Amino acid sequence: MRHIEFNPIVCYNHGSFVPLMEISYLVKIIIALLLGSAVGFERESYEKHIKKTGISGRGSLGVRSYGLISLLGVLSGIIYTSHTLIFILASITFMLLLIGYYILGSLAKKDNGITTELAILLSFLFGVFLGLELFSVQLIIALTIVLILIMSLKSEIQIFVARIQHYELDAFISYALITLVVLPFLPNQSITLAHISGLSPLLNALHIQVGNLLHLEILNPFNLWRIVAIMTGIDIVGYLLEKSVGQKNSWLLTSIAGGFISSTTTTQSLAVQSKKSKNINGLVAAAVFANLSSFIQHFFLIASVNTILLTKGVPYLISIIGAGLIMGLFFFFKSKNVTRKEMKETKKEMNTIQIFSLKPALQFAVVFTLIKLLSKISLAVFGNNGFLFTTTLASFTGLDAVTLSVGEIAGNIITYQTGVMALCLANATNLLAKTFYCFTQGDRNFAFRFGFASLFIIGMSAISLLFLR
Repeated sequence: MRHIEFNPIVCYNHGSFVPLMEISYLVKIIIALLLGSAVGFERESYEKHIKKTGISGRGSLGVRSYGLISLLGVLSGIIYTSHTLIFILASITFMLLLIGYYILGSLAKKDNGITTELAILLSFLFGVFLGLELFSVQLIIALTIVLILIMSLKSEIQIFVARIQHYELDAFISYALITLVVLPFLPNQSITLAHISGLSPLLNALHIQVGNLLHLEILNPFNLWRIVAIMTGIDIVGYLLEKSVGQKNSWLLTSIAGGFISSTTTTQSLAVQSKKSKNINGLVAAAVFANLSSFIQHFFLIASVNTILLTKGVPYLISIIGAGLIMGLFFFFKSKNVTRKEMKETKKEMNTIQIFSLKPALQFAVVFTLIKLLSKISLAVFGNNGFLFTTTLASFTGLDAVTLSVGEIAGNIITYQTGVMALCLANATNLLAKTFYCFTQGDRNFAFRFGFASLFIIGMSAISLLFLR
């Protein structure tokens, strides 16, 4: 059997990948001419546009110029191995011409931009890469398309940059520090009492029996800071949507998506926003819809681990989803009564305040961690003997873990009916805990209205238990 050497540089041909070496010189030249001409076509189109608008410019090279530049590049790449000296001379000549073009253009038009020159240089280099077979044809074509896209979006980019305020830039940089600088470098590991040096011998000396509590997670730095990142991220996304679709609907859209990540964190973030917004009903609707997203998520979580429990719990799931939808729509339509004057006042207030606030996010993360720790201690102490009690405590910090836990043991350790009751009780506790968070850090009107919606959902879920079989 003939040995075929593997070549990682490939191109696509008739439904299969073939080595780039099989592309003939003629094909390379044709591809280079087409790519260069495409860049030149975009430049000529832009030149016609600025002439029509009366904007003075340095003037751009066209289809023929960019086609020849790419041709020079691919020919230089092809002859590199056999005629290195000619390659060097061609490259130097090209660079001198490019420098001269920039200097003369800058002096004549007093334009110090180098965008056109960089496009010329990249077109030449793409041709060289094609001739030298440094990259696959697909990648070179993709890079050329990206170049054309960037060049064609000049006006849109300028308008976008002009609309960015300094305080907005500060907020985005701060969020980048939170998520991209701090979060990735935090250790994603549990810190337990066992990690505290000298604690275990001290407890033994005092005859204090802690058992499994010694190995319970006290803190996970990564998870703790991730809560902060989620809360501030929801604020950022909400602000961006507020600028694009309007304040009335922005938090609604953000919260529906945020509910799938963390309905508790999303609700808390909305509670903080309620202190500086006059559209309280709109924020309450957003909070209810965030929880509705979590209800739908729990439907799929139960289905993934225990289909029989899902069947038994259909009345309960329908009740919380239906009640959440009713309450969400109720407050959403009430938010339509907000006057235009109030919306302007709210927008003015939000522009004078930080886009996101780090302090409430940190406070909530600490409270969330403490409650989670207490829940785990309760689970370790009471175990399955106090299943409903421990499930209730665990639901203070979220329902995902509780839902999966109940789904795994329903039908084995506990009955399906007990499992549905546990889910109902956990959801009620979770909603009441969110209401408590709203009272501690949000506007009172927001907290009362969200509490009313929560009680309605809890009441409907309780009625659904009458249909348990």
